[in-house]
Amino acid sequence: SIQFDEGPVETSQSVLWIQAETDFADVRSAPFTGRLTPERYRAMDWRSRFDADLLGFAGTFTWAEDPPTCTWHHRLALTPRQWPDTSRYEWLNADNFLEHGTCEDDEGDSRSNPSRNRHPFVEHWHRLHSGPAQVWRLDRVEQQGQALRVDNWAVVVHQWNNSPIADPPGEDTWRAFSATAWEYRKGSWEILFGTEASLGTPPQWTPLDLDDPLCPWRLERSTPAFHGPELN
Repeated sequence: SIQFDEGPVETSQSVLWIQAETDFADVRSAPFTGRLTPERYRAMDWRSRFDADLLGFAGTFTWAEDPPTCTWHHRLALTPRQWPDTSRYEWLNADNFLEHGTCEDDEGDSRSNPSRNRHPFVEHWHRLHSGPAQVWRLDRVEQQGQALRVDNWAVVVHQWNNSPIADPPGEDTWRAFSATAWEYRKGSWEILFGTEASLGTPPQWTPLDLDDPLCPWRLERSTPAFHGPELN
């Protein structure tokens, strides 16, 4: 769940986040229907853009214990990150914790009222599994990707055609981006949700491809998960 500005708690969005010790991948179901285009994105308010920005992203992760903070460094994402993705965390028990963060937007006049552009939020996360996690990388001139797999869950984020993250985002960039949450059920990998519903482009790679010796993905490390797969 997520709560903005101490308002109502929202529970309609599904999220699968796999966190290893220094790497992560995160994909979220779209809380809106229909195709996401650059024109539609630019017309969105700050709250809708928050959801669009985080439909899928992956990268590296750092943390500190005092105070307890986490920072996610986005390597692959649908849109460029304008501000550091840093939050405080609070463990409730062994499998549940709260993430306290701030969303900044470009609406209003931040010079006359700096707090107007900052929206505090709280996310409630539940751990499904504690690892170990496999971290896979795809590093080619025209293809970049990061995938994390743990137990029966996987998140695969990739872009192709050498399309860098643009600001403002362009149609060509989004057509060459994919982030998908997968679950292994009854002998096969099945899609839970992903960016195909919003961007119209199916994933080019699946978790099954990672085990193919001819696949260009490289297993970078297999380590105990820091949080394991999480559901919001």
